[in-house]
This record gives sequence, structure tokens and C-alpha cells, in this order.
Amino acid sequence: MLKKVDSTDLSKHTNILYSDSPYSGIVAGECKGDVWVDNIVNPTLALVYSFTVGGFSIMGSPNDFSVYDDFIEFLRGKLFPELKSKGVNYFEFSVESKSTEDYILKQFSDENMNHEEEYFYRKYDADVVQDKNDFNIVQVDQEFISLLQNGKYYNPEFLKERLLQSWGSYEEFFAKSVAYVATIETSIIGVIVGTARYQDIILIDIETRVEHRKKGLAYILTQYFVKECIQRSLVAQWNCVDSNIASRKTVEKAGFKLFKKKPYYWFKI
Repeated sequence: MLKKVDSTDLSKHTNILYSDSPYSGIVAGECKGDVWVDNIVNPTLALVYSFTVGGFSIMGSPNDFSVYDDFIEFLRGKLFPELKSKGVNYFEFSVESKSTEDYILKQFSDENMNHEEEYFYRKYDADVVQDKNDFNIVQVDQEFISLLQNGKYYNPEFLKERLLQSWGSYEEFFAKSVAYVATIETSIIGVIVGTARYQDIILIDIETRVEHRKKGLAYILTQYFVKECIQRSLVAQWNCVDSNIASRKTVEKAGFKLFKKKPYYWFKI
């Protein structure tokens, strides 16, 4: 049976870490999330949950097939009932290892499995930032957080939830990540936040309020974010699924290059 890791730092266990997965940052203790492993001392399989993604990743490739059997028992006997008690009716997941993926899909072959492709992009160089634009773009620093906490903006949760769910505290965010917002008077109308980090790779989470979409705001925010990443010797990574056409258009317009794609699965529990 899998066990939850209370204090997550499994950075030495490279067999369950992947350089292109944002979930690796959670396993290594860089950012927040939940981790279950088959063996605390010498893990060969990990189930990782990201609050910001809202889904799970299955990491590792055990040689002992009994580990898979225990894993399936854990899912059906413990995790799925817990999810349903919280009003979550679908299990959403990706799998890092092809051999593990094949085994998991075989075990759930009786389920109505859905999937779509997830695309992985990165950008290693910065473009010239369009400083002259119609938006007020602000870097999230200690001064901005002070304004946020003092009630300057009427919708602080639009940013706050992403920061604290990803990093646990503002101090951890400042030490490890990057974020920008777009504001109009007392409203935050767009955010771009690094919500996960593994080594020098930082994952982008971006959202603009509905009434301000299709105006180029996401593209402008991305330019600022990438420039700051380059200055800090970080590499920005953008993941999106096939159905999110707007996200794919923005990331490709911003000059990110596709380096990987793989299936993202979900089924009703």
C-alpha cells in the first residue's frame, strides 16, 4: 500500500524524477503538492498531486509487479473514495514511464477511459518586451504583496491562491519563482505565475479575466515573464492540452518550441 510522504524531499531518488515533468519539483520538495510512494526509504513508484494542475502524475517504473498491484489497490480502496467524498468524480492523470503507462491502462481497461494529447513547450531566449501597451504590467514583489494584503485589489484570490498553493508561503515564492500581473485600478485582470520548479525549469500558469481576453494580454504577460526568467538563468515551460487552442496559439506566438507531447487521461470513479 502506498504511503503519503509528509515532508517531501525525495530529490536523491532519480528513478522517480523526470527533468521535463513539473511534478518532479513536488517530489524533490521544491514546490507544494501531495506525494505517495511505495517505499519511503527506496521508492520505485510515486503518485504526485499538483494543486494548481488539479491532477495526478504517476512516476517511476518498478521492476516488481506486486508494486503495481498494491498501487491499484490503493487507488480503488483509498484514494478514489477520498476524492469522491470531496466531490471529485474523475481521476485525471498522466504517466511518465511508458512501461508503467501500459500496465496502468491494462488494469483500468474496464473503465471508460478518456484522453487527449498534452503539449510541452520551452523558451530559452527573451524577445523585446512591448513596454508600450494598453496594460499596466506589474512584477509580483514584496511591495505588490503588501498592497495585496492591505486590500488595494478587490480580487486578491486571483493571484493569492496560485502563489500559496504552489509555494506554501510568499517567502518561498520570492526565493524560487516569478510572477507578473496586469491591473486596472483596483482589479487584477491577468496573472502569469511560475507554479512549479525543478532545477532550472519553471512551469507557467497563466489566466486572464474573461472580459479582457483576445486583446493580446496573455502574450504581453508572457514576454515579461520570459525576460525575467532569462535574467535569472531559468527556463520557462508551458504545458497545455490539445483542446486548449487559445493557449497553444499564445505559446507558439510567444516563440516557445514544442519539445514533447504525451497523453493525459481521465475516467469517472
